[in-house]
Parts: sequence; C-alpha cells; structure tokens
Amino acid sequence: MRVPEIPEESAPDLRAGDPPAPAQVAARPLIRRSARAGARLADHDAASLAELLRQAGGTASAARAVAGKVVRHAFGAEPGAPRPAPAWDAGALAALEVGAWAHEALLALDPGLSLEIAERAPSEDDTLRLVLRARDGALIESVLIPGPARTTLCVSSQVGCARACAFCETGRLGLARQLAAGEIVDQVRIAQALAAERRGAPLRNLVFMGMGEPFDNLGEVLKAIRLLTDPRAFRFAPSHVTVSTVGVVDKIEPFFREARAELAVSLNAPDDARRQAIMPVNARFSMAALKEALARSMPPGRRVLFEYVLFDRYNDAPEDADLLAAYVTGLRCRVNVIPCNPGPDPALRPPSAERLDAFVARLAGHGVTTLVRRPRGRDVGGACGQLAGVARVRQPAPA
Repeated sequence: MRVPEIPEESAPDLRAGDPPAPAQVAARPLIRRSARAGARLADHDAASLAELLRQAGGTASAARAVAGKVVRHAFGAEPGAPRPAPAWDAGALAALEVGAWAHEALLALDPGLSLEIAERAPSEDDTLRLVLRARDGALIESVLIPGPARTTLCVSSQVGCARACAFCETGRLGLARQLAAGEIVDQVRIAQALAAERRGAPLRNLVFMGMGEPFDNLGEVLKAIRLLTDPRAFRFAPSHVTVSTVGVVDKIEPFFREARAELAVSLNAPDDARRQAIMPVNARFSMAALKEALARSMPPGRRVLFEYVLFDRYNDAPEDADLLAAYVTGLRCRVNVIPCNPGPDPALRPPSAERLDAFVARLAGHGVTTLVRRPRGRDVGGACGQLAGVARVRQPAPA
C-alpha cells in the first residue's frame, strides 16, 4: 500500500519521545444531555421499553410481550434493509393486539428520526461523509464506507469529544454533549436508507469509531447496541458491531459484561511516555493497567482489536514493533496498523511506504496477527482521526 507523505517542509521531524504540541481544546461544557432523551421510540431497547410499560400499569410479563411486539413493528427488517416509517397511532397498536392500557405511554414516544442530513461529502473512493443535524441544532458526523460484500457505518456517540488526542480533529472541539441512544440508532436508520439508494452492498457492519469516546457514554451506547442487535429489530450480528475506546479502563469490565459487541482499543504507542504525549487518557490509565483489565475481563474465546496509528519517526521504528509485540503477548488480539491521516497537528504525519512495510513485517514476524487498514474518505475529511475537522476550521476565532 502506498501512503503519500506530507512534504518535509510542512512539519519538523518528531523524534521518539518528543511530545507533540499540546492540543488546544475549545472550552465547552463537559456533559449536556439531550433534553428529549427517552422521549423518542428509538431511545429505548426492548428492556427499557418494557420498564416504561410496567410503570404505565402493565404486569412485567405483559410489558415484555408488548415491548417485543413494538420493536418488531417499528424496527424489524432484514439487516441492512431500510425500514419505512411505521404506522403509529391507536389503530396500529390495536392491530398489534396491544391493550389500551399501553397506548398512552407508547403514543407519547416519537417514532420519527431525531436527525436530518445537513451535508453530504462524497469521496473519490465512494466513501460518504455525512453531517447530521440533531433537533437541538447539534452537528455530528457519520461515515458510510462501501465494500464489496457489505457496507460499514462509522457511528458517533457524542457531539465532540473530551479526550483530546493530539492526532484527532474531534478532540480539538471538546465535548458539547452526549448522544441519546435514539440519536445513535438514527445514524443507522439514515445510513440504511442511503445504502439502499446507492444500490451497493447492504449495511451490515457498524463501528463506533466516529465522534466521541463511546465508553464516556456507555449507557446510551449499550442501549443502542441492544436494539441494533435485537433479532426482532435491526438484527445486526454482534460480531459485526465494534466499539472503539481510547482505553477507559474502568469501563472495560462493564462493557464485556453487558455487550456482545467486539472491542477495539486505540493504542498508538509502544510505551507510556509516548502514549501519554499524544493520548492524555494514559495519564490516568497506564498501559499496564489497560492490559491487566483486558486480560481479567475478556470472556473466553473473545479477542481485542488494537488500533495502532503509525506516525513517521515517532512510533514506527523496528524497535517499536518489538515493544508492541511484547505488550500484546498473552492477549488474544489482532493489531490494525493505520498510517495516520492529515490532522490537527502537522508534526504528526504518515510514514513512508518503506517504513510502514518494515514495521508491519517486523510485527508479523513476532507472530502477531497484523492488518494494514487502508484510509477511506481521506479527501473529504472522513478518514480515521479527521471527523469534525471541517467543523473546527469553520468555527469563528475566539474574540
């Protein structure tokens, strides 16, 4: 794979151990939840919908039965297929044999989409970056990535991100608010319709690698995943849903306990000093603590996907491959090597093709399952680390 290099004059060399310039993160409220969270039908999985119905006066068994009927009616379809808006009135509920006792609680929920398409940015490689507007005006981005057998959607979990990784455009925005489960699900609903319009492979793969840190919004992310993988609703295979984290160690055990989805961990350096320089999370959760939590919490037969973004002359030396191989020893895993994409820090640039190939060969030589992930959507700001970059550039300068 040929990775174009940024011209040498665009940035100084970054030596191993040299920290990049500190990220300048806009001052934003850390958490502001959507005022309508829970008021939309897609904010509920079957369990939370059953609880709402129990509180409305139904028995536990009746509430569960009605919730199952409702999620099938509202969201049931073949994986990847678009779903027309369901009929949503007393007559439709009666046709489902839902008792009148449940009508008021159900009809108070809005079955419509919480997001609308504000902008489409098609890439030369057929990737489509989407800017979606929430009902409060917040903008989020998703990326539709077509493939020969299936289409993938890169899903966002927050408006912005608080984690401030040096190579990530979203982190430069700061965190505005969390997304409700319905806003996560609605990214998928919109993408299903677009994938069908494009007449390509159906949408069957979901990766939570868009805007935000999913583990910082784990409750809503898990609720969305439960609905998306429910065999009565969207029917995505759990093995085709991947959640990526920067390594929020105290959420790893709850994730494995409550989700059947796959886990990806953004590692990006072979030692604590360099990882902390580009990923502030490492100051709280060391690499040793991260590995220990994975080893302790990972269920039998499961594996973790490590994402390792490669930066020229920062983390791409043969000795770095040796350190990385030593770190992952004992963990059932795969390492995705990702040549960095142009981002907010010009000092972080992709390695030459020769350095990339040498790193991958050295890592694979240690017996580590390794894959080079090719950039998609780079020309429209839709590749790894680029989401919300256009929004950041468009922001007015501080007074």
